[in-house]
Amino acid sequence: MPQCLAYRAIGHVGYSQEEALQAAEILGIQEPVKQLLAAQTLSVSNSDENLFKRSLVLRKILRGVLEVRQTCNKIDFELAYTYDVVQKEERRESFINALFNLAVFAQLSAFYTMEPYFRLQKDFATSAIFTTTSGSLGTTITTLSKLHGKVAKASHVAPLRILEGMVDGGPVDTTGLPPLLTTYLDAKAPNSMISRREELFQMWKNSYHIDASNVENLCSIANKNKASIHYLNSRILLLWSLHTFVQDFDRDLLALLKLLKRPDSQNGNASGDKVIATGYTDGANEVAQLLKIQLQVDELERLRKSKVESARRDELEILVLESTLEGALELQVASDKVDEELNYNHHVILAQLLETRARWLQYNYNLNFLQSGILGIIAGRLYLSRISFAGDQMFVVAGSNGSCLTAMAMLETHGGWRKVDTSPNSLAEVLNLHPPTEYRFSPFVSSFLNDCPPGSMDGKSRREILNDVWKKNKVTTANLNRPKTLNALASMETHKYDTIKQVTNRLILLHSLKKELESFQFETLDLLRATE
Repeated sequence: MPQCLAYRAIGHVGYSQEEALQAAEILGIQEPVKQLLAAQTLSVSNSDENLFKRSLVLRKILRGVLEVRQTCNKIDFELAYTYDVVQKEERRESFINALFNLAVFAQLSAFYTMEPYFRLQKDFATSAIFTTTSGSLGTTITTLSKLHGKVAKASHVAPLRILEGMVDGGPVDTTGLPPLLTTYLDAKAPNSMISRREELFQMWKNSYHIDASNVENLCSIANKNKASIHYLNSRILLLWSLHTFVQDFDRDLLALLKLLKRPDSQNGNASGDKVIATGYTDGANEVAQLLKIQLQVDELERLRKSKVESARRDELEILVLESTLEGALELQVASDKVDEELNYNHHVILAQLLETRARWLQYNYNLNFLQSGILGIIAGRLYLSRISFAGDQMFVVAGSNGSCLTAMAMLETHGGWRKVDTSPNSLAEVLNLHPPTEYRFSPFVSSFLNDCPPGSMDGKSRREILNDVWKKNKVTTANLNRPKTLNALASMETHKYDTIKQVTNRLILLHSLKKELESFQFETLDLLRATE
């Protein structure tokens, strides 16, 4: 399974100190981080100097987060443009293939109408000539259709000048990234002997047989006038691979935040009662509750209204910003996980199933047309030789073969099966299937999904609302009340083989879950605005 296209387990046990310290080194804040960790040991983390260091660390982490988002957005533009070129070429090739099929059926209907007419007129020679001609045309058109599929290419694939600055179409060689991400790729991951960039290129060579040392192999379309569908799909695969690889920096940044988190910032409301800060939106209050900083937010609100600048107010503002950034990163990492699952299911699993179905259906169609054409030519030759009985037998054989091949084509539309090579995905916890701990969301993300959203009238959690919406609106073609179906959608261990229907339904639910996770950003913004 390609490493950068398969999702990785993102549980609450997945953050290591080595990742956190390396993130600090990449951000250039090793010394402030070491001093803050030492200050935590001595319980002097609230001094003015340490507050300044914490604000510096938060600023650097925020820069790292923004560089990841900037890079992912840039890749998204490249992906969107490449998708557009592929879809245009697919529509063009589909139209041309439809013309080929129309030509085959048109000549069949024309000649096979005239053949019996001339036989009724006792003109057997002309009828036999039409039979031979029809078979020859059918064979020729089918062969031309096959050749066209081999040589067809998309034209005008280079990005237009009007898109300059958004899409460059250059090679997917990991160059031109922001400074922090360049350093991140050049660094070695903990317990690794090679840099992340070398690891990425090695995976491309092993999985896609693409040698990144030659820039011509990295699917550039900047100066190309024409490119095949296969070439463009390879570019999409490499872009997605880079996209998911870059997002891993979010995990390291979150690990650094967790390493620096002060014990007193986790106290929250010791009594367990829900504190509602006056004047705040429901979303802001929910974020404060989930982050366990209701008391600190309420205290900050009182200090803000008093308009008195104090060290305590500075400390609370840093704490709120730190906790909010950590919560946002927790949800972003969970969203990254869903994003990688979407990518792998769409570009690997579904792509292979669709490719297999299309290949076998095309073989079936070509074989059907060819056998019909060849046997038609033989039948025509037999008619010309006055061996009518044998010619009739050829048509019986051709009709029987056509019926069998058509029945096979109906079975092939299912698409076949693909052996599951992934672990339980993000839907497992949402569908309440109790996956192993390493495949669950972090405690904070789980509490977000199990919390009642603001404005809810029935007291249901987000997870319950998602399940109700999926079932009531019938967003999938699968029965979500069947345990076997749920296991298939979540790729649980009991599920062994995927089908096109299962993967398509899984993609629909993952998109819906990703949207729900990203809704946290709006509530986080409400809290930041309220505490300014």
